[in-house]
Amino acid sequence: MPIYFFDTSALKHRYINTKPHAQRIGWLVSNAKCECYVADWTVLEVASALAGCCRDRRAGVNKFDSMDRLFFRDMASGRIKVRPTNSRDILRARSLLRKGVMIHRRVDSGDALIAACCRDLALERRQRITFYTSDWGLYTVLREIGAFTSVLKLRFVGAPKHGIPAET
Repeated sequence: MPIYFFDTSALKHRYINTKPHAQRIGWLVSNAKCECYVADWTVLEVASALAGCCRDRRAGVNKFDSMDRLFFRDMASGRIKVRPTNSRDILRARSLLRKGVMIHRRVDSGDALIAACCRDLALERRQRITFYTSDWGLYTVLREIGAFTSVLKLRFVGAPKHGIPAET
């Protein structure tokens, strides 16, 4: 059974309904023939992303609550499983941040932690996992690290930049 792991930048499209990304992510999350995961850190980041969307669109708290309920429904139904992060993930995230400095790409601590958590799941399950992100900096850093590309299929949600393919 395929496993998909979403960072916040990709998953938020399902709840914010940004086309065409919402359809793609929505289909993956709804597909009973796969498993979908997020890191525990994503639960907090999704709330932040939804709040930002509502502020930008002047949508108000009712819209926030509606999107947030859908997210929690996906978790409660088991469509999205939450993977806890651990101290090993924190150490790997620190290494990702260092690599970002080396290749001049912006990667924030939460994204690095989420990617490390995904890698840990792939190693634990002994299965290649598809990792979805809309964060170009994170995507380009992960593409440079064999420890990630050997166990993850990377998928960029959005328009690729500088001729770099959106998939590995």
